[in-house]
Formats: sequence, C-alpha cells, structure tokens
Amino acid sequence: MKSDRLVAGGLAGAVAAFVQYVSCTIAKATGITDRTFKDFAAVIVTFKDYPGILGFIVGFIAHLIVGVMLGIIFVYIIMLTSNRYLYIKGLGYGAVCWFLLSGLGTIFKLPMLKDIPPFAALSTLMGSLIYGAVIAYTLKLLEKKTNLL
Repeated sequence: MKSDRLVAGGLAGAVAAFVQYVSCTIAKATGITDRTFKDFAAVIVTFKDYPGILGFIVGFIAHLIVGVMLGIIFVYIIMLTSNRYLYIKGLGYGAVCWFLLSGLGTIFKLPMLKDIPPFAALSTLMGSLIYGAVIAYTLKLLEKKTNLL
C-alpha cells in the first residue's frame, strides 16, 4: 500500500524544519549570525520578533508550519519527477527556497528580512541547505518503510 504523500511530505518538512532550527540556533548562540529562521517566521506572522516565551512559541510554530508546507511541495515535486538524485534535488530545493523566501522578505521590506548583511545571508543559505538535505534524507527513510516515492 502506498503511503500518503501529503502526510509524508509534511512530516519530512517538520523534521527538516526542526533540525534547521537547532542548527541555526547554534549558529546564533555562537555569534555566527544574528537571526534564525524562527525569527523570520515570527516576523511573517507578527511583523515583529517579540521577545519572551510567547514570542518564541509563535515563531517556532510558524517556522514548523512553513517547514511542513515546503515539505509537502517538495514531495509532490519528487512525485512529478523521480526520486533519482534525491539529495541533489533536496539541496537545490533548499537553495531555491532560500532565494525565494529571502527575496520576498526583501521585496515586502519585512523586518529581519530586509538589509540582511552578506554573512548572515550566507548563514541562512547554509540553514536552507541543511533543510533540503534533511528533507531528502527523511523522505528516503520513509520510502524504505512505506514504498512512498
């Protein structure tokens, strides 16, 4: 029996978003960057990154939801093409998502997404590549268990 692609894509997207959040939080804690994807997601929902536990919760939930939505899109792209070169497609997808989401944030002049310094932009690119690699890996694991792809 084929597994549900929508659920698998959402699950893979959530796992990838969580791993991405952890990696970006480490980068922020060590001073590599001044922003995380949770901060970006919070700004999209509230137009401001609020401090405190409620601000964190809103940003984290928003980040996971974005990850789920992007995961669903990715799994359907794979369905329309093939699962060959899955990891390369995952990295490419992460890079395209970085470009599109960063670009939209700049176009709409969202706080934290406009005027990103080059080093922070490269840091978020790395986070997006991590997202792409993890989503591909998670889908590969699900494929082995469920005959998904």
